Amino acid sequence: MRTVISWTDRIPDSDGGKVAVNDLAFRPDGTQLIAAVGNRVLVYDAAVGDLVHSLKGHKDNVYCVGYSRDGKRFASGGADKTVIIWTTKAEGILKYQHSESIQCLAYNPVTQQLASATSSDFGLWSPEQKSVSKHKVASKVLCCSWTNDGHHVALGQLNGTVSIRSKTGDEKLTIKRASPVWTLSWNPSREEPFDILAVGCWDQTLSFYHLSGKPIGRDRTLGFDPCSLGYFSNGEYICIGGSDRKVSLWTKEGVRLTTIAEMEDWVWTVEKISW
Repeated sequence: MRTVISWTDRIPDSDGGKVAVNDLAFRPDGTQLIAAVGNRVLVYDAAVGDLVHSLKGHKDNVYCVGYSRDGKRFASGGADKTVIIWTTKAEGILKYQHSESIQCLAYNPVTQQLASATSSDFGLWSPEQKSVSKHKVASKVLCCSWTNDGHHVALGQLNGTVSIRSKTGDEKLTIKRASPVWTLSWNPSREEPFDILAVGCWDQTLSFYHLSGKPIGRDRTLGFDPCSLGYFSNGEYICIGGSDRKVSLWTKEGVRLTTIAEMEDWVWTVEKISW
């Protein structure tokens, strides 16, 4: 499989040095790409790479971004403990606070519900609510992902725990890993007979679980710390980026196929177009 670079953008820091791209998200129709870079949210034309907006609503580094399922809103969160919800016209229409830095966020794939998580809690917000419902966690949340039906959200934590929660925030079960769970994702295919969770752990493994918490097969050895993983092609393949400075392609069963990109530093985020 050959990959072709469509476009690149090198973003200089204010002092001319490198700046990390902490997160990426495509608009569901594939027309825009948003990036968490420094204290800004950058909005690109996904086809040609033109910078459409540079949003400066945050007072500190932005760690995470995500689009709603209908593409009419996107959200950002970061070190200033603030989540901002934006329109596609780049207007910040709502803010809410946590007591700690926002580590990750994800929109429910069925509703407008937004999950956001920190070192000490995670919150659930929806347009129907007047306030954010918050729930305590035992360890820093590093990543989160919703099931296809929007009924459950998985939280990956620094202490090696995967917490499976209902859409109201109740913990249903936990999965214990030996090291921090830095990345996870539910397979988006609706053709699978059951929900499958892929977990990237900093014991340098890739593992799979049923919604019940039952493991699927054995752990797959990666040989590097995974920082981001994402399904694409309707759940047939997985892309993984991490400490090996590469993006590698794997089957949905966890068989490595090839390297599709090599970078100059750790790969912290890998994102795909939904369609």
